[in-house]
Amino acid sequence: MLSRYKKLLFMGDFNIDLLAPSKLKQAQNNSSLANEFISSFLSTGMLPACRIPTRVTDTTASLIDNLFTNLDLKTCDVIIYDDSDHFLILSEVTLDKPKVEHPERKTRKLDAESIESLRNQLNNINRSPCLDNQDVDQATNYFIQEFEKAFDRACPAKTSKSRRQEPRKPWISKGIVRSIKIKNQLYKIRIENPSEDNKEKFRLYKNNLTKVIRAAKASHYTKLFAEASGSPKKSWEIIHGIIGKKKMSKFPESINHGPELVSDRPGIANVFNKHFANVGIRTVKESVAANNSEQRN
Repeated sequence: MLSRYKKLLFMGDFNIDLLAPSKLKQAQNNSSLANEFISSFLSTGMLPACRIPTRVTDTTASLIDNLFTNLDLKTCDVIIYDDSDHFLILSEVTLDKPKVEHPERKTRKLDAESIESLRNQLNNINRSPCLDNQDVDQATNYFIQEFEKAFDRACPAKTSKSRRQEPRKPWISKGIVRSIKIKNQLYKIRIENPSEDNKEKFRLYKNNLTKVIRAAKASHYTKLFAEASGSPKKSWEIIHGIIGKKKMSKFPESINHGPELVSDRPGIANVFNKHFANVGIRTVKESVAANNSEQRN
């Protein structure tokens, strides 16, 4: 199924001579292995790109290196290479560059002028509906609505697309980003001119930057846990975010059980319970039956 939807390139030194089926004097077991190997790729829609020997000695010529793919290759050549007993395989393929969807982000201008404008608008809010209302919830909702309106007018949100494919970590500040760029420049200098002085400069800068990033990360999560104090649910959400644990997928609405479609939750649970309770025994029985069949043949 994978080969139907994905573009695949499978390459390497397989140590299986694909010329074996065409060699009349080849041992029968090697020929059978090569046929089986090729058939496994052909069944997925992948074809071997190379069809000439990739390893040649004084007495033998074998095709043990190859490239299997379901793509249309422009070319596939074998380059004679004397530093190894295996030749090189050169192939050219055209791939469509995937379109990168840059994530959108919203930002607000919070300079002194915007804050002053917000302060003036809040001073001009009609507070009577809030102060005269005896219902605390209604009064609070009115104030929040008026505050949000004033905030949007004074500090409007602007949507922009980030050039980064992934959002920057919240503890990575602009200053840290600049430091990372400097570290990369020092690394480039170290590679181009690996003097002891350049190595030491890069090492010290990298170590100090690592300490700064770790401290910023620790400070970020310390603040998050302080804000979530008293709320176990929020604390666990933070922990799951740290360890990368994702939310569980929703319970299936239905499941096929033979000819029957099971849609009620207890029935679905029973189907899974029976499957996992018997899968071990069933696997052993199938394995024994397969072994007995091979022995009879």
